[in-house]
Amino acid sequence: MLRVSNLPKVNLVVIGHKDHGKSTLIGRLLYDSKAIPEPKLKVIMEELKQSGKKEFEFAFLLDSLEEEREGGLTIDIMHTPFKSKKYFYTIIDCPGHKEFIKKMLTGASKADAAVLVVSAKEGIEDQTRQHLFLAKTLGINQLVIAVNKMDMVNYSNKVFQRISKKIRGIADSLGYEETPIIPVSAYEGENVIRKSDKMNWYDGATLIETLDSSIKPFKPPVEKPLRCPVQDQYQIGGERVILCKIETGTLKVGDEVIRAPEGDKGYVKKILSPSGESTNATPGDSVGLIIDGLGDVSRGDVLSHLTDPAREVKSFTAEIILFSEIGLQTGDIVTVRAGTAERRCKITEIIEKIDPVSLLVTETNPTKLVEGDVGRVIFKPIEPLCLEIYSEIPEMGRFVIVGKKGAEAAGIVLEREV
Repeated sequence: MLRVSNLPKVNLVVIGHKDHGKSTLIGRLLYDSKAIPEPKLKVIMEELKQSGKKEFEFAFLLDSLEEEREGGLTIDIMHTPFKSKKYFYTIIDCPGHKEFIKKMLTGASKADAAVLVVSAKEGIEDQTRQHLFLAKTLGINQLVIAVNKMDMVNYSNKVFQRISKKIRGIADSLGYEETPIIPVSAYEGENVIRKSDKMNWYDGATLIETLDSSIKPFKPPVEKPLRCPVQDQYQIGGERVILCKIETGTLKVGDEVIRAPEGDKGYVKKILSPSGESTNATPGDSVGLIIDGLGDVSRGDVLSHLTDPAREVKSFTAEIILFSEIGLQTGDIVTVRAGTAERRCKITEIIEKIDPVSLLVTETNPTKLVEGDVGRVIFKPIEPLCLEIYSEIPEMGRFVIVGKKGAEAAGIVLEREV
């Protein structure tokens, strides 16, 4: 079992097509880094033997841990960090891209970086492109690409170079410039943690060495304007406590804050944290605030400083990607979930449809967007909604469209009218 240390912590999400070896790669990372407790490993080996499998399969190891998670037991991939010389890495457990989107957009999980897995045998597929686009849309700006299953193409440099050239072009077009690309075989353990002797043509670092050298831990956006979405309010000990989470900026006792969209103001009297009373709060902190002078708040309201306040939007233009078979069309009323807010908005115009790889416009003013489409769309809130431009304050500039079956689309705000 890994001991708690002072190593910086990094959250990773592993993305890519479902058949390109993500589970095997995760299993290999956990196994080779000795992150699995020995007693648990023995149980898994016995299960493997009883299953009739002749060889150890790292995807089976992952499945075994997943079954324990579903059964409510203690071992959970998301709580099983693997340790390098530099970081404690935690893998965000997202069995499918819809779960990945939901966790990222609701703030349940925050990935510092993504590992995109591409099969050397199957090559780049539609889901590969979609996952890469989604990662960028969801604010993951650090990426490492692993070209997996090199053992299935006889560790061919020619195959690696061909896939690398193509995936680099896609990554560059999305803003992932100079992304490291590593040839690996998760099944055989080549270039994952130990250096491979079967790819002498490759003189670069292993996957774990690349992660250590290229990934940086989360840096709290303390320099940005204060944005503090409200979750709820309660009466505790005769005082009203407003529950919220600091997304950007800092908050101190004595600060004057303004509430959007209502515009009323108040002074912060107390900041309550799980460890007790505090004098300040920074990004990522979930706190209870006692504020003098502020009216009743609602979930989805945003607290900010008067010097650079949050604003209600009259309309906003967004780039969205659909992953629901239902589709969207002009005139539709949709539910937009942004931060803690969940508000109805009307689609007033679909400006254009965009190719997610080339980012070129493929159709102007389409009547409808369907599953897999990327489009630029204008929304008009029916209910008060505070949003920011993604390029300025990404924490408050991304959203998800939700329906009866869950997430239907994800988007980022390009422009807004306030």
